[in-house]
Amino acid sequence: MKKRRFINILISVVVAALFIQLAVRNVDMSELWQQMKMATFYWLPFFVLALLASHIMRAERWRLLLENENERIPRSTLFAGVMLGYVLNNVVPRLGEISRPVYVARKQGMSSSNLIGTIVVERLFDLATMMLLVLFVSFYLIRDAGLLEQLFGTDAWPWYAYLAIPLFFVLAVAGIWLIYKILNYSDEKEPFNSALLNKILDKARSFTEGMISIRHVKNWPMFLLLTAGIWIGYVFMTYLPFYMMSFQSVYGLTMSDAVVLTMVSSIGVSIPTPAGIGSYHLLIQQSMWLLYNIPLVSALTYATIAHAVTVLLVFIIGPISLWWDKYATLKAGNPN
Repeated sequence: MKKRRFINILISVVVAALFIQLAVRNVDMSELWQQMKMATFYWLPFFVLALLASHIMRAERWRLLLENENERIPRSTLFAGVMLGYVLNNVVPRLGEISRPVYVARKQGMSSSNLIGTIVVERLFDLATMMLLVLFVSFYLIRDAGLLEQLFGTDAWPWYAYLAIPLFFVLAVAGIWLIYKILNYSDEKEPFNSALLNKILDKARSFTEGMISIRHVKNWPMFLLLTAGIWIGYVFMTYLPFYMMSFQSVYGLTMSDAVVLTMVSSIGVSIPTPAGIGSYHLLIQQSMWLLYNIPLVSALTYATIAHAVTVLLVFIIGPISLWWDKYATLKAGNPN
């Protein structure tokens, strides 16, 4: 297991290095450094508020998925779990998706398999939201959708290749539902003689129950509102750093352009590299150059500073949220 994890980390680091090399190959590094020194940071307090609000809303949306299981989960615990996930994702890609539910499960004495299932369905919902954002950007915010295809390297795809995306969601939902029904059916039968097999089935059943937790959401308007709030927070986290180099006045970038770049960045950070390093930088740089004629060095300066600030804030807020959760639980008389 350790060897496999080491290989995965090594591959992600190599991929990140490749993306970084592609981003800097046509950039004068001395000019990049000079532009970074000239950047202003008066936008930073507002950026911190946008980041905090977005992550708090993510924790609150997760609470709506868990209401059927345990309505008394402290908000401090859920937020700490979310921030822990981001911290570890910045070190090892996708590790945070496991550590986040495990942390909350141990704190609350819940099934970690069930909570991992809720993370899976949450990520599927986020992926569907991102695809809707891609469609919105392609049809309403970009004059030439071919530029996006050029950016993502899909310009040679036939039209029917795009059908794979909705087909994936249909198959994923159908597969989750089928597995859930099969495991429930097995629960009605006599248990197997093997204790290990029964334990595996119990874990799998708990996991699938977590994945279908979305059908138990009691307040769908709030769930959708929080989802919108999360993405609006991301848009502000893209828009506010425009002010570091006056992109809003020099190149006329607006909130609509921030929506486009948020879509691009969400795809960039979904590529499994540590903290989205390299993939984020290259996609943001190339999209600013292709879509808005921003020089490569200026675009890379924006990507480097915005990304570094985000990662640094996560590493600062993460431990603070864990400390606060520990303080809150001790104050409530809970030794966990």
